[in-house]
Amino acid sequence: GISGGSSPGRRYMRRCAALASSTVLVSLVSVTMAAASTRMATNAQVKVPKLIIFDLDACMWSPEMHELDDVPSTYDPSAGGVRAGTDVVRLLPGAMAVARKLLLDRDRFEGVQVAVASSTRYPEWAHTCLDKLVIDAASGTCFSDLVDHREIFPGNKGKEHVPNLARKTGLPYSEMVFWDDCTYGDNCGDVARHCKGVVCIRTPRGMSEDLFEYGLEQHARGRAGVM
Repeated sequence: GISGGSSPGRRYMRRCAALASSTVLVSLVSVTMAAASTRMATNAQVKVPKLIIFDLDACMWSPEMHELDDVPSTYDPSAGGVRAGTDVVRLLPGAMAVARKLLLDRDRFEGVQVAVASSTRYPEWAHTCLDKLVIDAASGTCFSDLVDHREIFPGNKGKEHVPNLARKTGLPYSEMVFWDDCTYGDNCGDVARHCKGVVCIRTPRGMSEDLFEYGLEQHARGRAGVM
């Protein structure tokens, strides 16, 4: 047989294989980018509700107020959250992404009101965290700067918090989407029963961009109740 080095034919075949692999990789990247662009374009076209409602504890931030070691005090940039004794209250990664989306995508969310609905037994602590959690360091924007309405008190969200928001805003329930982790009770179920027309999204692992967009999509499709 032939020994020493490789034949021109084999070198040619290897170059062809390398070129084919490179072409496949470029194609895959192109497909991925196209899919991402399609998702972004689709999201931008989705009809948004007039009122977006977030639960707070375990939906938007952690730890929960009842778990804190002490009273929330000041925002610590090095820790990325509000100091509360030995604890630090931080927005969950998905919640931070959603908050920044609401802040930066002004064309898409123009005219949309944002509310928080929390049944914590420590409302003053929640107000402090809301006022001091920074979502954009460059501008100094805090979470509270996004929020138009606050319903933070112990109670049933379906009978109190969300009806209060309807009275305050004058909006029908069909123009609302509500996200809640439902850890200690089925708040989404309560809201769906008592506030017919609201789209309710459970966030058992906290807010995520996917769950946020899912809620908006369900509203755009005219859905209502727990999704």
